[in-house]
Amino acid sequence: MTYSISQAASRFGVEPHTLRFYEKEGIITPERTESGIRAYTEENMSQLEMAMCLKSTGMPLKDIKRYFELVDAGDDTLDERLKIFTDHREHVLEEIGVLQRHLCKIEGKIKWYSGFIEERKKELNKQAG
Repeated sequence: MTYSISQAASRFGVEPHTLRFYEKEGIITPERTESGIRAYTEENMSQLEMAMCLKSTGMPLKDIKRYFELVDAGDDTLDERLKIFTDHREHVLEEIGVLQRHLCKIEGKIKWYSGFIEERKKELNKQAG
């Protein structure tokens, strides 16, 4: 099965120009129909899924591009590909830690505001009663 650029873009929640950009950068290479229209294969969709994952977790475009170059180069690059992923995992774990600390602060504010509002309501009820 193949997908049009619109179908592929829709599946990943991006605009078609994003997919054309990834193609221009050499990250993906969709097939072409006889009339030159892009046809995204299941393999292309899998590549896009990986590219979107890496992008959304903060991997720079040059590193995403490097990863796909290594994939195209074959099994002699397995060690380097593994290093890309282990290094990126560290980055993602650091980001998760930062987000968890921020979430704790946000939850503290929610707790404080909820308690403050509840106390004000009690005071107003006492005054009204």
